[in-house]
Amino acid sequence: MPLMSTSPLSEVTLEGQFYSGNDSSRRSAVMRSVADVIVLDAGDTRLRFTPDEVEISPRIGNTPRYLYLPDDGVFETEDNDGVDQLGRRFRHGRGSRLLHALENHLGLILVAVAVTIAATGGAFVWGVPWAAQAVANALPDTIAEQVGESTLSTLDRTWLAPSELPRERQQALQAHFQPLLSPVEGQYLKVIFRSSPAIGANAMALPDGTLIFTDDLVNLAGDDNELTAILAHEIGHVAHRHGMKGMVQSSLTFWLIVMMTGDLSAFSDATVVVPAILMSLSYSRDMEWEADTYALETLIENGIDPIHFANIMERLMAAHGEEDEPETAEDSSRWDTLRDMLSSHPVTGERIERFKQNP
Repeated sequence: MPLMSTSPLSEVTLEGQFYSGNDSSRRSAVMRSVADVIVLDAGDTRLRFTPDEVEISPRIGNTPRYLYLPDDGVFETEDNDGVDQLGRRFRHGRGSRLLHALENHLGLILVAVAVTIAATGGAFVWGVPWAAQAVANALPDTIAEQVGESTLSTLDRTWLAPSELPRERQQALQAHFQPLLSPVEGQYLKVIFRSSPAIGANAMALPDGTLIFTDDLVNLAGDDNELTAILAHEIGHVAHRHGMKGMVQSSLTFWLIVMMTGDLSAFSDATVVVPAILMSLSYSRDMEWEADTYALETLIENGIDPIHFANIMERLMAAHGEEDEPETAEDSSRWDTLRDMLSSHPVTGERIERFKQNP
């Protein structure tokens, strides 16, 4: 910021250290304002500068100040008040003084902290999901196809293996699923079967409309309509583009963290685990609720009793070691309520009850 001269004021004298810019050595120096010039004395060296040639660093608390000089010279001093006086002499640094005043105002500091926390929380809770949905909807289907193919390839090399179900069983299920496999939102659907002891009884939807059923899930079902109910839920994820939204949301979250912290390593690690993000099934509560809603409406439209979804979910809970005990007054504590709010999935018992109440 250039210094602009004004009417003469009292002389300002600053003591500090001078760096010439020619080497890393420093020398004790004194800087004075004399009439409309600034004079620097450093041992046997005397330099004169016009106000326009000197740039004053902003005041941040009581940290040292730097006055940047021509030819890469720097004058450092801890006399913040003197530097402020020098700035006032040449009508310079009003913004810096205002910043310093704000930094020392406790009330404004608390307000700034509250606003920052609210803005950050809002960005993560509402801003990122909204932006992720908008981006996911705008992406062409070719992107979803590429992501789906690469994700399936990665999963087949790591967590999935060829299905051990008899070919006749697979064909029978494909025929049973066929009425629900019409394209949704322009996205073609296909069901594939895989064996995966690591994942166990589960199903997942990839962004390109590929719906994966594990052998354990097929064997767990007591009725093929239970698998149809799971299929309807997974189609709901495809219809709402939850796979792409989840990937975009994860990327936006990491970018936001990078911008806040300046740590690029977090993002570089995230780009490697995109397939894991997609197959982890850690959808948000809203995503799961939307997929359940889609499944419920689809089952009713096709004349399939929604109780089949409740039945298979209860089996899944038992297979994964979860409990669905009746809620007691003690269970309804504030801690349980908070834990439910922070959960990434709707409470399984709540989801089951929703389908039981819609015969």
